Amino acid sequence: MIVSVNNQQQDLPEHATVLQALQSMQVQSFNGVAVAVNNTIVKKENWSTHSLQPNDSLVLIRASQGG
Repeated sequence: MIVSVNNQQQDLPEHATVLQALQSMQVQSFNGVAVAVNNTIVKKENWSTHSLQPNDSLVLIRASQGG
């Protein structure tokens, strides 16, 4: 199935979860990462159970240090 991740198309298995999507994109650390699906934040504890649907739009935000 095709989903949009930060405005780029990503091909994922049917019924993939948020966690599986992050793993397929080889996200190494989940610290400081937030995910929104269709403009709704998905809590980190729900990543492994939140199933994605075709054409969903994911936004990944990674906090960074600086100043």
